[in-house]
Amino acid sequence: MKKKWIIALSVIVGIVLLLVILAFTLFSLKSVSIDYRTNKIYITATDDEIIESADIDMGGSVFFRNKQYYIDNIERDNPYVKVVNIETVFPSSFVIHIAERQKVFAVEHNGQCYIVDEDYKVLEIIGEYNPEQTDAILLNGLEVSGTSYAVGEFLQVTNSQPIYSALYENNRPLNEQKEMIESITFASTFDDNLGREVGIIELKFFSGQTFKIINSSYGLRYKTALMLDVFSQIYDFIGQTVTIDGEDVLLTEENLKTATIEIRNYYDYREYDESDCYFQIFV
Repeated sequence: MKKKWIIALSVIVGIVLLLVILAFTLFSLKSVSIDYRTNKIYITATDDEIIESADIDMGGSVFFRNKQYYIDNIERDNPYVKVVNIETVFPSSFVIHIAERQKVFAVEHNGQCYIVDEDYKVLEIIGEYNPEQTDAILLNGLEVSGTSYAVGEFLQVTNSQPIYSALYENNRPLNEQKEMIESITFASTFDDNLGREVGIIELKFFSGQTFKIINSSYGLRYKTALMLDVFSQIYDFIGQTVTIDGEDVLLTEENLKTATIEIRNYYDYREYDESDCYFQIFV
C-alpha cells in the first residue's frame, strides 16, 4: 500500500513539474501585437511605441498576468487610445485590441476647456471654447470636482447623464449628433409628483429649437426617441393650437423655429411604463 502511495505521489509531482515546464516554455510570452477596431485619426504613436508603453515583460508565462496594469499604462501614455481588451492567443501571444477615443464634449472648468470623450477622459485642453473651431458638443452643468486635469486623466464628475449613449442607441452616431446639437446642459428640478429632485437634459439644436428631457434618469432611451421624432417633424405642427398658461396659441413656422419642447413621462406607473412618454410645445 505504501509503495502505491509513493508511485501515485511521484506521478502527481511529475505532472506538476511538466505543467510548470510547459508554462515557462510552450506558454512563454513571445509576441505582442496590436489590432485596431476602428480607424485611427488622432492616434499618432506607432504599434511598437504603444506596446512599449504597456511595460509588458516578455518571456514569462502568459498565465496570471495583470492585464489591467498594461491597459492603464497604455491609456495613460496615449490619450486617444481605448484598450478594448488584451486577448491571450495560445500558446504564446498577446493581441491588444484598440479603439480610438472620440471627441464628444467640450467641458469648461476653472478657466480651462477640456475636450473629452464619452467617458470624460481628457483628450485635449484648449484655452476657451470656440463653436466654430471646436469639434465637440459644448456640455454645460457638469459638476466636476478637483481644480485641474492633465491630458490622459478622467474628469471626476457627479451628475453625468448618458445622453450620448441614448442618442447612439437611437441611430444617431457621433457625427450626426455634432451636426444637430449645439449644446447640452445637465440640470435638475424638484418634481412635486415624485417629491424629489429629478434630472433634466436640455439640448439646444442648431435649428433653433430647445428640447428638455424631464426626469431624464427614467426611460431616457424612449424619451430621446420621442425627441428625435418630434424634431424630424417639427413643422408638421404648423396650424395647430397649443394651450400655454391658459391661452390658446397658434403654431407658426416662425414660433416653431425657436420653440421649447419638453419630453415627459406619465406618473401612473400602474398603467404606464418607462416607454410611455409625451411632449409639450412651448413658444
